[in-house]
Amino acid sequence: MAPQLSRALAALVVIVLGGCAGGNTPLQDLAYERWGRCGSPFVELERIDPDGRVSFLYSNSSGRQEVLQCLGEAGRTGSPLPEPRAVRPAGGP
Repeated sequence: MAPQLSRALAALVVIVLGGCAGGNTPLQDLAYERWGRCGSPFVELERIDPDGRVSFLYSNSSGRQEVLQCLGEAGRTGSPLPEPRAVRPAGGP
């Protein structure tokens, strides 16, 4: 392979892989910040999607409601995020 082609191919690989190694989106950062204020002892963060949607597991309805209310209030005073997703764990209480 010609040296110029090898360098061009190597540069392309670096660019492609560099694009895959990004951090959180700004919406994820906002959602993580809100989660830090709204978490409850009876819920567990499952994930935060790139669009900022918070998905969490809950073991009782009061913990679920507490988190949903807190995240809802945060969305009224700041940038809106997609509705959170509350999931009851399989085989849970």
